[in-house]
Amino acid sequence: MNRAALAIIVVVIIIVSAAGVVYYTSTTTKTTITTSVSQSSSITASSSQTSSTIISPPSTSTSLSLTSTTSSLITSSSTKTSSSSTTSSTATGLSSYYFLVFTQKGITELTSTSGTLLGYERLYNISDSVTAQDYYWDEYPIQGLTASIFLLPINNGTVEVLNITSMKVLSTISVGTATGFIGAAVNPNETLAAIADGPSGIVEVINLETQSVVFKNTYNIPGGTSTAYPCDIRWTPNGNSLVIPMRNNNTVVTLNPLTGAITADAIFPTGTEPYMLNVNTAGTMVGTELSGNKTDVFLSLPSLTPLGHVVLNSTNFTPVRGVFTPNGEYYLEASSTSNVVDVISLSNYQLVNTITLAASSSPGLSDMALTPDSSYAYVVQHGTPTTGGIIYFIPLANIASSSAAPAASIPLTTAPAIALPVSLTLGNYLANNVLSPPVTGLHC
Repeated sequence: MNRAALAIIVVVIIIVSAAGVVYYTSTTTKTTITTSVSQSSSITASSSQTSSTIISPPSTSTSLSLTSTTSSLITSSSTKTSSSSTTSSTATGLSSYYFLVFTQKGITELTSTSGTLLGYERLYNISDSVTAQDYYWDEYPIQGLTASIFLLPINNGTVEVLNITSMKVLSTISVGTATGFIGAAVNPNETLAAIADGPSGIVEVINLETQSVVFKNTYNIPGGTSTAYPCDIRWTPNGNSLVIPMRNNNTVVTLNPLTGAITADAIFPTGTEPYMLNVNTAGTMVGTELSGNKTDVFLSLPSLTPLGHVVLNSTNFTPVRGVFTPNGEYYLEASSTSNVVDVISLSNYQLVNTITLAASSSPGLSDMALTPDSSYAYVVQHGTPTTGGIIYFIPLANIASSSAAPAASIPLTTAPAIALPVSLTLGNYLANNVLSPPVTGLHC
């Protein structure tokens, strides 16, 4: 059976020079997506777009080479500029949830926001000779982890499927085979999970209840077999779209989450490398981190029309993860090369504050998100397996003030890769029935 669908795609061309000057142009193109479904339910899709006029410097092509399949790769597994000081005391509002921390070397630990270790479990062993596990991420809705099935990406192209109430590995999803950016993002009602694996170019959506594959596409640079490198993936708040930066293709795209079809495309010049992004709570804007010239660019949703940009301090600041404040007034940007969070005003796209966290022997932040009550941004300083890391809690009230600083922190003796809030009910159950009792000086 053959089906042909005609989709309108708004293509936005974004020109960012080395000095951070941005030029915009846009065009509307038509894309014909042909889907063939055989009796074996194998789906393939191809996409083409008309060419666009590019303002110098030149950008990449507007198209992506796309292959698709519904065949599952799930295999069974028998088991498993202001200086600030911080405090580990619990700030107002933080005591209503715990944190599950997944470390770089395979340990999961449960901690209170006051810094008390409540229990731990070793899920798997990752040798010290393996590349540092700080190139993967997990994105859950703001309420934190509530579903019983949890996807844990590993920095080798695989994703472990966990039963979170037993801390047992149910199965392994084989996505790619190389070390590099990989992550999973769960939709707002925690029924679907989208996986992006940069080295393989694969994006797929998994049904969390059945663990079946909704779609699985490979995105390559046009005219060849090189991966477009989908580094990151985010759901829009209504769950109707996925937003993905394609680093090697220098594009940001939105996808239909049920088919993988591209619905909009923002094009950046060669070498700017969009590689991380986040979506505001209203679903009207996306903030994109460019690793090539250390700039944040803001696009509207769903059209991906450019709104503004901010050039960051390229000397000691590499943007890695941003988060919108709930009121939509500011965008907080974390640096992977220093313990610094920049505050960007979205009214004029200007840097209005810099929050400097405590110095450490292994500086650099790896993740940032909002707490369930939306009162804080929690920032993960990854550290090392021997020195440990820290989770900081930055109040969002008066975030642009020069006095803005973390209100609390969780010092960890392990190196965190992923940190997610969980309810007190789930945390207490895990501490009392599943996890091993806490030990002093726990390291990865």
